[in-house]
This record gives sequence, C-alpha cells and structure tokens, in this order.
Amino acid sequence: MSSKANDVDKAYQRIWEAIVAHKLQPGIRLKEEELSETFDLSRGFVRKLLLQLSYHKLVNLVPNSGAFVAEPSPEEAREIFQARRLIEAELVRELATNSTAQEVKLLQAHLEQEHNALEQGKNSLQIRLSGEFHLLIGQLANKPVLTSFLHEIIPRSSLIVALYQGSRHIHNSHSGMLCNEHNALLEAIESHQVEKAVQLMLDHLNEIEAQLQLNTQIDDEHHLKHIFTDI
Repeated sequence: MSSKANDVDKAYQRIWEAIVAHKLQPGIRLKEEELSETFDLSRGFVRKLLLQLSYHKLVNLVPNSGAFVAEPSPEEAREIFQARRLIEAELVRELATNSTAQEVKLLQAHLEQEHNALEQGKNSLQIRLSGEFHLLIGQLANKPVLTSFLHEIIPRSSLIVALYQGSRHIHNSHSGMLCNEHNALLEAIESHQVEKAVQLMLDHLNEIEAQLQLNTQIDDEHHLKHIFTDI
C-alpha cells in the first residue's frame, strides 16, 4: 500500500473517531480544500476519502454543493438501533459464555479510561470510549463478521445521537449512567451470567434510543482544523 493510500486510511480513521466522539456533527460541510490542508492530502486523495465516507453512509455527496456529514432520518435511526440490538445481543452472549480472565481485564482497563475521562470532564473522549467499549466486546467475542457490521454502524449511531439528543451538551449524569451500565455489563460477562448480560445490553441500547428526540438545530459554524487538533 502506498504512503498516500495509508494517509487516506489514517484520515478516514480520524474522521471516524471525530464522528464517534460527536466532534463532527450531522450536517457539517466537509470542504475539500480544508480537508486537503488538515490532512496534507491532494485534492484527488481527498475525493477518494470522501467517496469512502460516502460508501459507508457517513457523508452525503451533494452534486454542485459538496460533501456533508450525514444526517440520518428518524426511520434510519430506528433501523440502526434495531440492528445494534440484534448484533450486540449475539456478541455479548458469546463473550459472556466464553470470557476469560484476560478478556475481563481488557474490558476493565477500558472502563477505567471511560471513568477517568468522565471525572476529568473530557466529554468527547468519554463518548468515543463508550462507543469503543461496544466494539471491544465484539472483538473479544471473536465474531469478526458481526463486529465489522458493528464498526460500520457505531459511528452512524453517534450521528443519530448527536442529531436527535443534542449530545454536544451531554450532561455528566447521563455519561455517568452509561458508565454504570457498562460496569453492570462487565460484571455479568465476568460471572458468565449469559442471559443477564444479554438483557443488560438490550436495556442499555433501549435506554439510549429512548433518549432520542426528533427536533434539533444543527450549528454549521465549525472549522475542521480546530476539530482535529486534539484527536
């Protein structure tokens, strides 16, 4: 793989992380010239990057207007959470059935990072780590096909939450609730309480979906260089 192709992949990963962390909000325009400067890519490679993001439904390419971070519809929001329930119930069932002490330690270490981010008021980092906790369950469950689907829909879930919950101003109490629910999940996984772990995961996802609202305003006054400074 060429160096520039690697750079495109790295830029894709940083944009993915910014979406998961709610730093890139739905509806933000991704200007080619600004992406080119931010990631030190030629315009040709920027277009390749935008096509990749569009393929994974993270960006909408609008003819004669440009590229915009996707704005999932309420119908898509319901489908995404339906898909997450189906996928993540199976992943947590597998992990709770077969979890090892080493895998539990990895989950505990990740949750410590979540709690530290929460205590330090690093909301974007805490939100990103929360999404990555779900991906870590998938990776440890050793079901790569299901985990690849999850890797695609986690950032789309983040767009949905950002759009319909106004998560840029997420309260510590809500973040704390997410951490507590992750703790309960970990305890069920560690003790091999399979059905309890599955139900906790379903309740967790249902609670996130229940917080969604259908009306919000999107602030498009964002600058990409500022967004990616501390990622």
